[in-house]
Amino acid sequence: MKHILGIFLFTCIWASPAVSADIFFETESAYTASQEARNNGVAAFRAGDLKTALIHMEEALSHRPNHPLLLGYVAYLAAETGATGKAHEAAMKYAAMGIAPGDDIRLALKNALGEKLGEKANALEEHFQRNLTPKGSAETKFLLPESLALVEGIARDNKGRFFFGTVVSGEIYRMDATGPTKIVDAKQHEFGSFFGMAFHKGRLFVTFANIEQTPQYIEGEGQTGIARINPDTGAVEHVWTQPGGTEGQQLADIAVTQDGGVFASDAKGKRVYQITGDTLFPLFVHDGFMSPQGLAETANGHLILADYGRGLWHLDRTSGTVTLVGVPEGVSLHGIDGLVRHGNELIAIQNGVAPHRILGLTLSNDGKSISKVTVKAQALADFDEPTLGVSTPDGFYFIAASQWPKYGKWGAIKEGAEITPTAVMKLD
Repeated sequence: MKHILGIFLFTCIWASPAVSADIFFETESAYTASQEARNNGVAAFRAGDLKTALIHMEEALSHRPNHPLLLGYVAYLAAETGATGKAHEAAMKYAAMGIAPGDDIRLALKNALGEKLGEKANALEEHFQRNLTPKGSAETKFLLPESLALVEGIARDNKGRFFFGTVVSGEIYRMDATGPTKIVDAKQHEFGSFFGMAFHKGRLFVTFANIEQTPQYIEGEGQTGIARINPDTGAVEHVWTQPGGTEGQQLADIAVTQDGGVFASDAKGKRVYQITGDTLFPLFVHDGFMSPQGLAETANGHLILADYGRGLWHLDRTSGTVTLVGVPEGVSLHGIDGLVRHGNELIAIQNGVAPHRILGLTLSNDGKSISKVTVKAQALADFDEPTLGVSTPDGFYFIAASQWPKYGKWGAIKEGAEITPTAVMKLD
């Protein structure tokens, strides 16, 4: 589940392994100061005072130097106010890090810098274009028919069978020898739409909620929670539901740890829940969470949470401590949707950047920082908003073409959009 925040106007891409001895740890005080400066900058921009807006955005960036949105603001405002050197410096940081802003921002930079910098401006745009080229390798294993509308979740059982959950059609499918077979219809249980999926003790655990793309959705109505499903019959055996409906809460992704814990992130409610008996216990609650998404286990049994707006969090299951994961300087891990432990690394599906990419992340021994970032695949032909993935004994499989941006309110296909079969890919 994504698009909660709609914050990614500018994006970053790493085209090769990134290893750095300089690790950046974002503090809550720095985040607070950055948000205040950013808000001041936005207010100045709306008032037409671009020079003051630039000053505030530079301050905001100084507190959160790994944030692509803030870097983009500085580059754009500097270009628009005639601060050519400052704009070029910010743009060069994009290029040096593999960053590629959107078409409109690149055009603004080219127009502002071209006359004064000439070939340097052309070289900068060429670098941006190289950053957007396909890299890595993955093989398309399934093409799910268009009738499976907006496929979000994927899971595989110990028999080797794949399962897929849908948002718009509101169904769960099992991949059999003859193709996908529907085993659950959300409408029969008032589940709305399905999101994260995981297996535990031979049963399929799935998060559900009602969101804007759910057919006939009414804001605040419906329910959100976790359902336990028999994968052979499709029978719903148990349901954990959050009180209060979908007002300010939406369970999104789910993970099962080696010791049998079942955890789910709340994208809107900014919490992480654990199934405890017949209840969903809010194990981790933090004011700094923005949009919790994927969950993965560390080697020593703690959790890493992908936050669409903040990066990665380390969740200590022993002490309850919540801390942002350190990242190499110049690396942005914002915009991660799916997060799965696969072997000795984490696989992150980052659809809040352009191009969309699949990352391999190596954690430090204590699990509190990232020591290496590798692009496994990006901008491949079948990519159309990848979402979630699953680790299997024979490789990492993921939904490569959910086509989220093509669906509007109640699941209606947006004007001009063409729905194609959903590609399910496996990393080479």
